[in-house]
Amino acid sequence: MLKHMSKDVIPKIVYTNGDCEYWGGGRAAALVHTTLDGSKDLRLPDNVRVYMIAGTQHLPASFPPMKGAAQLKPNPNDTTWAVRAILVGADRWVRQGVSPPPSRYPRYSDRTLVPHQGFQFPSLPGVQSPAIIPGGYRADLGGPSSSRLPFLVPKVDADGNDVGGIRLPDIAVPLATYTGWNFRSPETGAPTEIVPLNGAFIPFPRTREEWERLHDPRPSIAERYSSREAYLEKASVAAQQLASERYLLREDVDPVVSHAAAVWDYVTTPAP
Repeated sequence: MLKHMSKDVIPKIVYTNGDCEYWGGGRAAALVHTTLDGSKDLRLPDNVRVYMIAGTQHLPASFPPMKGAAQLKPNPNDTTWAVRAILVGADRWVRQGVSPPPSRYPRYSDRTLVPHQGFQFPSLPGVQSPAIIPGGYRADLGGPSSSRLPFLVPKVDADGNDVGGIRLPDIAVPLATYTGWNFRSPETGAPTEIVPLNGAFIPFPRTREEWERLHDPRPSIAERYSSREAYLEKASVAAQQLASERYLLREDVDPVVSHAAAVWDYVTTPAP
């Protein structure tokens, strides 16, 4: 079949990655959109779109998240909502020639993509620094003994959440820190190694009193949002903005806000 294909047929290509795909084990997603030496952004051709869904692990954890073999609870930020919109955009691109939403991913040029050695993550109580995560390597050139691949990762804000990519309400209006990495629990051994494909979910302190007791650098939920209703209003605005930009389907706005309400109830309810 390929021999009969016209040389003028140019495939339409869509790449999707989460935060996890940039972290450790050779999952060097930044090389999709940077030069091979990791020194600058590529200029993507018109037939390619690249999307990074901020603050996500490879596949979302169930909600509420349950602690497993990792040191921290896994990351429940659900990529499905953004992927649904991306798939609709790709389908319209192929069938109708309608350009999909612009690529959205962390970039070297605006410093939303940064070298790992300069990565700044807040010092959170009980959380091991991702500074010890090693970069990837090429297995075909000697494995661990070969030269390391460029290790570029999404920049985070003072809460530890990604500043680039498609920021769903869990990240745009956060109640927790969501990462693309999570270390193995000491009980399972090798606690300086990451659990492949896992991220972490680290709720903010609920109150100022809890913030002071834990010495957590992240402001408490009570200091950020005056009420549940005020929080959900912000989450709704964030979801509607994504829908207007076509990174979220209009019919998914209400379910996404309902999920935000469930997260609020979960993180603001004291543990029994």
